[in-house]
Amino acid sequence: HLKLFRINSVGTALRALIGWPLLMIGLYFVSALAGSFIPANSDWKEPDQGIPIFVETNGVHVSLIVPVSAAGEDLSDIIRPEHLIDVDLYGTHAMIGWGHRNVYRNARTWGDVRSGDIASAIIGSDETTLHIYHLIDPRPAPHRKRFLVSQTQYRSIITSIRSTFKLTPDGRSAAYPAYGSNNLFYDSNGYYSAYSTCNEWTGAVLRKAGVRIGIWTPMPGGAMRWFD
Repeated sequence: HLKLFRINSVGTALRALIGWPLLMIGLYFVSALAGSFIPANSDWKEPDQGIPIFVETNGVHVSLIVPVSAAGEDLSDIIRPEHLIDVDLYGTHAMIGWGHRNVYRNARTWGDVRSGDIASAIIGSDETTLHIYHLIDPRPAPHRKRFLVSQTQYRSIITSIRSTFKLTPDGRSAAYPAYGSNNLFYDSNGYYSAYSTCNEWTGAVLRKAGVRIGIWTPMPGGAMRWFD
């Protein structure tokens, strides 16, 4: 009887050890799905005239694409031409994403994701980065959705982007090589976690500007569905 009790106790402990994490993961994905369907700024309507911006996904990250200069705003003081090896690649638009530094640097696709980076991202980390591609006159594509925002909304978006840069004491941004000659990593502010993901950063910027999007968008599909 004692042996049977021990076996049952071990079985109960193993089920709890496996079951609770699976339950938490399941609740996370259900919450992410629900949050992505519930709209913030539900009364927002795309203006007939405005500034065109884009959202783009590579299946892992959702990024914003904004004009470098529009509506009296100019990002060239922090996204500087001289940061690029070839200044001719300096774009009319910047594709901007934020996230966990190592996940961004090591994972261009889901297949590149490292278990240690995922664990760090889930636990939470202030080791974050901005990833910026230079684009010249981007056009809509299946993975890139275009929409218009008002000048006021565009200025809000730019303000949020600026606040994410971690500047040096003399007010400059720090740039580092990324995947190719037209894109760079930048030091950034912010705390990454399972709640505040790269995709949720994009959603939060748009929500703050008054654009209709889900109330919580930690997954790429949850952010992109609002622009299909």
